[in-house]
Amino acid sequence: MNNAEQTFFTRLRDALGRNSSTRAVREPLFDSREPGELDALLARTNRTRKERLDLLATLKEFAAILNLRIHTASSTDGAGKTIAEIARTTDTEWGGEKRITMHDNPLLHGLNLEGHCKQDGIAVDISAIDPDKDELTEKLRLRHQAEAAYMGITGADWCAADCGAIAVMAGPGRGRATSLVPSVHVAVLTLDQLVADLPELYAQLENRASLPVSFNFISGPSKTADIEAHMVHGAHGPREMHLIVITE
Repeated sequence: MNNAEQTFFTRLRDALGRNSSTRAVREPLFDSREPGELDALLARTNRTRKERLDLLATLKEFAAILNLRIHTASSTDGAGKTIAEIARTTDTEWGGEKRITMHDNPLLHGLNLEGHCKQDGIAVDISAIDPDKDELTEKLRLRHQAEAAYMGITGADWCAADCGAIAVMAGPGRGRATSLVPSVHVAVLTLDQLVADLPELYAQLENRASLPVSFNFISGPSKTADIEAHMVHGAHGPREMHLIVITE
């Protein structure tokens, strides 16, 4: 956080009568749960591989309604090849060179996406701040990086199979612009990150030691039917979305 942001938030805390010591008390995500409810939801997520593959089948069914395109890969490298093929066969929305921006995520580094895209001349930029440089300057650089990209690659912390909603936690190297600005969003997760529904997903959130400053729920590409009830994709965000599920 730079000095201007620190000053801004200090003024807010002063106005609210809070200080850094009061922030240590964490409010529960849900304060109306019945005793044992959270434990029961978490226990429900301990599934066999077959049960998780059943969830994947459910996800594919609901994703079609959302225009969310599901792909499966048997390995992380195979997922990288799938994304490279999507990049190769997808045109940029406004012309110009093809660039990809990608979250700084250990799972995504295993995709070898730079190697798979090299033969097609598609550049892959990592969305990470250099800690040795000015923070504000680095944030502006990442903003321009997202604006220059036609495809954004993110991880996904969980996905609810019965509605196709993925949850993406924000944080260092995981800026929201990567999923919101480029024309095409590709999210990647492993089979064990599938849950049945939103109650199980919220239970995973509640079970974390801490929550990030923000997180996004994303259900397919941007869509609106404001004008004459005609569905249009890409009006306020990505026009196309793919979800890669690694089943290894």
